[in-house]
Amino acid sequence: MKQIYKYSLLSAAVAALVSFPTIAFAQSETVVVGESEKATVATFEDLGLESESYWTGPADNAEETDGAYGKEWVGTFTDGSLNFINSFDPSYESWYGCAYSNKTSTSFSTYAKDQWNSCVGHGAEGSATYGVLYGNSIPNFSTKVIQTENNEERIIKGMYVTNSAWVVECVENGNGAAKKFEKGSYFKVIFTGTKSDGSSTSPVELSLADYTSDNEADWSCLKDWKWVDLSSLGNIVSLSISFDGTDKSYGYLSTSTYVCVDNIVSEKASATGISSVESDASVVEVARYTVDGKRIGAPQKGINIIRMSDGTTRKVVVK
Repeated sequence: MKQIYKYSLLSAAVAALVSFPTIAFAQSETVVVGESEKATVATFEDLGLESESYWTGPADNAEETDGAYGKEWVGTFTDGSLNFINSFDPSYESWYGCAYSNKTSTSFSTYAKDQWNSCVGHGAEGSATYGVLYGNSIPNFSTKVIQTENNEERIIKGMYVTNSAWVVECVENGNGAAKKFEKGSYFKVIFTGTKSDGSSTSPVELSLADYTSDNEADWSCLKDWKWVDLSSLGNIVSLSISFDGTDKSYGYLSTSTYVCVDNIVSEKASATGISSVESDASVVEVARYTVDGKRIGAPQKGINIIRMSDGTTRKVVVK
């Protein structure tokens, strides 16, 4: 990545000319960068979704293939320089892989109407839309959910993750075959990258529910958006998810294998596979706005407002 130049005079000029009534800032700085040098963010906000609705496929570019249970349509939708993989079975109106939703209900009662609900009721950073990932119920069985554009290596620096309403229902009350969690129970999602040579990366795991502590007060079930750092995966061409947990029946997970994601940050691959940063490597871009407060998923020429994962913001002039 080229050096980022900071100009105090430009910062003063921008501050004098522009106000940002719809965005709250902790700290800010102004930097000047080239458009190709910045990361892109998949926010799911510009995919044309009507209010209180969801999309589960098939994608416009889907092609018919032979699936495990018959014919299915496999395709992708694109956001933030990433292709999200969706498989749709028209016979059963079922899907797996990637979908997206802006449903605000945080409860689960039936599969038919609530499988797209998050436990939060909105996207990360207060946005409306979020992604919904549905993986295989075989423990540790990987489902590819993201492919980079043109199979070019990228660094997926991280994303926000939270539970679906269905998972919370399984954990707290039990649902169908799923048993209410008790001492010793856990459920987690596992992220694995694939490199251009086909080899897999070391996994990154996130606990979605953890009841393993002897102290009941320490039991947890994720109910807010949590940033997950995936930069250790390095340069990859695809990202897969899998699940594991204690509630199993006949070799399958009984806890529903859904997870909600948002603000997926990726950038062009580096020569070493390690992202070059000026300061703390864990601080990354999580949201980007125009000067009038409109959220955008990629750099736009002019002044961009970037919110970082540590709560600070930057005014960025993109040439």
